[in-house]
Amino acid sequence: MKKLLVLLAFTVVSMIAADATGTWTGTLTDTTSAGNGTPGPAYLVLKQEGTKLTGTAGPNADSQRPIQNGKAEGGNLTFELVLSEGRTIKFTLKHEGDEIKGDVKGRAAVKLRRPNSQLNARNRLS
Repeated sequence: MKKLLVLLAFTVVSMIAADATGTWTGTLTDTTSAGNGTPGPAYLVLKQEGTKLTGTAGPNADSQRPIQNGKAEGGNLTFELVLSEGRTIKFTLKHEGDEIKGDVKGRAAVKLRRPNSQLNARNRLS
């Protein structure tokens, strides 16, 4: 019984730790030949409910677009973003603690952080 309680507590802590809900800031580096590897700002506002991921993404708080087809499974985050030109780009990210890293299909690499804070870390900027 003691082992079951420890395992259950670990599972609950793991589930809480894996929640990507919050505001994330960082860089998106354009790896296409046109972008020359130049980093630009990235700003995400995510809400995770189980495996469902919703929210917005853009270069800053004032320029956000809704994410579509968002999923969060085992620390892997995937979603699509429709740009103004009608193009859809796909994000494939890995969430580990207070950091999200990954790729944007055919376009860029992204790295985002949130603060390592005990006090309302989900809603603070990095």
